[in-house]
Amino acid sequence: MGEKMKKLGLYIHIPFCDKICNYCDFTAFQGANSKIKEYVEALKKEVELKRNKDFLIDSIFIGGGTPSFIDGKYIFEILEKVKKNFTVLDNIEISIETNPKTFDEKKLEYYKSAKINRVSIGVQSFNDVILKELGRNHNSKEAFDSIELVKKFDFDINLDLIFGYQGQTIEDVLYDLEMVKSINPEHISYYALIIEEKTKFKALQNSGKLNFLDEETERKMYHLIVEKLEEIGLNQYEVSNFAKVGKESVHNKKYWNCKEYLGLGISAHSYLNDERFSNTVNLSKYIKELQNGNIPVDFREKLDMPTKKFEYIIMNMRLKEGFLISDYNRLFESDFLEENKKAVKIGLENNVVEIKDDRIYFTKRGFDIMDSFFVNCNLKETR
Repeated sequence: MGEKMKKLGLYIHIPFCDKICNYCDFTAFQGANSKIKEYVEALKKEVELKRNKDFLIDSIFIGGGTPSFIDGKYIFEILEKVKKNFTVLDNIEISIETNPKTFDEKKLEYYKSAKINRVSIGVQSFNDVILKELGRNHNSKEAFDSIELVKKFDFDINLDLIFGYQGQTIEDVLYDLEMVKSINPEHISYYALIIEEKTKFKALQNSGKLNFLDEETERKMYHLIVEKLEEIGLNQYEVSNFAKVGKESVHNKKYWNCKEYLGLGISAHSYLNDERFSNTVNLSKYIKELQNGNIPVDFREKLDMPTKKFEYIIMNMRLKEGFLISDYNRLFESDFLEENKKAVKIGLENNVVEIKDDRIYFTKRGFDIMDSFFVNCNLKETR
């Protein structure tokens, strides 16, 4: 391709699941086990078609679906294929998403031999009633057993948790936080429940069978989570993410820092050379196109300058550290403070943002009302 070497994050999508959860809107398939082998072969073909030794891969994230649902040898084969076709740097963060009950020692051995060093476990809650209502197919005991098994292999552990579910109480959240303390993971992703279109929860909400928690209770829960996790050394570094020192997700920080990344697999998104593109979400089409030697991209957009600025501000401000104003000015050859005079003035006056030593970031209050800052930014979109 003749491009100079560039560092990239690599995302690999495995769309198969034992069961689709009630809140999930990711590209995932239940009961499609007969397609797994074909899919993996197609994915390996995509790796070959995108081969570029000038791409220096400095983080890999295998997401889904439930990557741990498929045979461990497939994960190993995919990563071996990646290493042959790209320049994968040494000792990088390689993460895989898993669900309790979907992996055993044999799969973890495959992960270890593939140099995976970070396992993200979709626990969501340690309350069996809430797990059932979320549509999870594991219980809290199975979650603990899975976590203990991963610990034996010495992976870094991330736990995914959800709050803000109807009927959930402050006590429920405190209980989950106690469990986190006893497990002592390296990283926590703690998300407020969002009801997405085309999910089972959306259908329930539309029929009046599902309600949101009131905003005040949800905010109390959020502040409690931040406070309690900080107490046990899991420091907030992004709106929903917490880590021990030096254990922040390298791969996810790429997204928030608007760095380039390459996506492989059905529905996977890429961002390269100011262009965003993504693969088809149709499983049969994905497999067939690759069998015919075609990359199944079905969406492309070139980002214009206003969009790039807009996304840089929104994504970087999700981080607790915000961003350096001089970085923005250099990157876009412009003046952030001049362009966003109104937003900065109102933000400072209302204790929403702070500026210190060239860095702009949200205050604790600002994290609660981020949109009030963005709405005043000079983000003239030309779309």
